[in-house]
Amino acid sequence: MRTLAIGDIHGCLAPLRQIWEVIAPQPEDRIIFMGDYIDRGPDSKGVIDFLINVQRQGYDITFLSGNHEEKFFLSEMDLTDRAHWLEVWGGAETLESYGPGGFDDVPAAHWNFLRKNRSSFETETHIFVHANLEADVPLAQQLPFTLIHKKFGMPKPHQSGKTMICGHTAQKSYVPLNLGHAVCIDTDPGRGGWLTCLQVETGNYWQTNVDGEVRERALDEVPPTPLPPKTVIG
Repeated sequence: MRTLAIGDIHGCLAPLRQIWEVIAPQPEDRIIFMGDYIDRGPDSKGVIDFLINVQRQGYDITFLSGNHEEKFFLSEMDLTDRAHWLEVWGGAETLESYGPGGFDDVPAAHWNFLRKNRSSFETETHIFVHANLEADVPLAQQLPFTLIHKKFGMPKPHQSGKTMICGHTAQKSYVPLNLGHAVCIDTDPGRGGWLTCLQVETGNYWQTNVDGEVRERALDEVPPTPLPPKTVIG
């Protein structure tokens, strides 16, 4: 059995389809999607359709909820949230993927799917959350803000002794950030990066991008040298 964690997708259906083919999930595998399925990328609707379809096929899948899903719900109800979502969060691309009717074109099945997603998932050795954990707080007592909004930073080991796997904080290196006791696998597919799937037991991971490229690496490999920062004049 493999435990496979798939990072933030952000509306990038083609990399999602490709990584699913690459990992070729088996019935005995355990799969955790880390949240942030929508926004920025060109086909958020297609991503949700795909996730609903694989869920129906009987795989052992856990879907976590991210801050972008929360904002999606809030934007459907509140015009102030909607304006911020559309202008800043990549919500315009999400609504466009559903059609000219905007929120009226979002199927009830999509809302139902997103409502059922979880805030965390725990195994004997790992805790999976979208964003982060407070190190000295039991999982059951974590605040929702921490679980879906708090940036990665340099988290301390959790009191449980378990390794945290999370997404949410986009890694501009486009490779996972591994602290040993915590691993962030949001590698920014919606803004030119890669979609990551981590095999938790081995530390090996696969990545795909919108250009159809595939690569396989391991957490203990030295990451590529980052590009130097751009010079800002004025």
